[in-house]
Amino acid sequence: MLHTSRTVSRDDPRLDQARRFVRELEDDLARTPRYLPIEAIDRISGTDQTGTVTCVVDARGDFVDLSIGSDWWYTVGPSGVGAGILDALQFAQDKAMLAMALLRRNGRQTSADPPADESSRDDEADSSWSPRDAWAEWAAAEAKVDRGYALMEVADRVAQLRDSPEPRTISGPLGLFHLRLVGFTVVSAEINSHRIAPDDADRIADDARAVLRQATREKDPTYWLSGEGARR
Repeated sequence: MLHTSRTVSRDDPRLDQARRFVRELEDDLARTPRYLPIEAIDRISGTDQTGTVTCVVDARGDFVDLSIGSDWWYTVGPSGVGAGILDALQFAQDKAMLAMALLRRNGRQTSADPPADESSRDDEADSSWSPRDAWAEWAAAEAKVDRGYALMEVADRVAQLRDSPEPRTISGPLGLFHLRLVGFTVVSAEINSHRIAPDDADRIADDARAVLRQATREKDPTYWLSGEGARR
């Protein structure tokens, strides 16, 4: 999850939304058998204070999607839409944290929980070993070693990115939305106000969506293992 500055205060009008979200989730938990997943838990929405921007995150708080209302020019304006996007993202992340707490309090597994230990499967496979499998087993062991080295390299890369004190900027493909980060902490978001018009809500949303998805991917080790990170 990207780290964003907290924007919700005690007198925030959106707190009623959060309370309603908690009540509805509690009702879902009460109605849903323990062996079934909770519907829509991986699409948790949050709005900015004006209700103009809506961000969607999953149960981990990772960015999924966003939309900007057609009246954005008059509600937040070019100078405020970047902050509105971050405000909506933070509120959605707050709701995701509430959801995770509720799920765990009720003993429900979430998508953010670590996978079950698969060591027993390895043990089962070992019990069927035969001399004819020696070369295959050797190749598999080499592959595991190679993957181990790759994982260590990825861990170093992610740690360097996370711990770097140098600010960095991720810009969208349209050049409209610019996200400034230090490590994985969001510092600010800006819109290129010289290149937008009142009817550009969808273009801004598309650009911001690409940037936030990229920033989220950079925290995921599988992104670097796939080689995508090296191509950027």
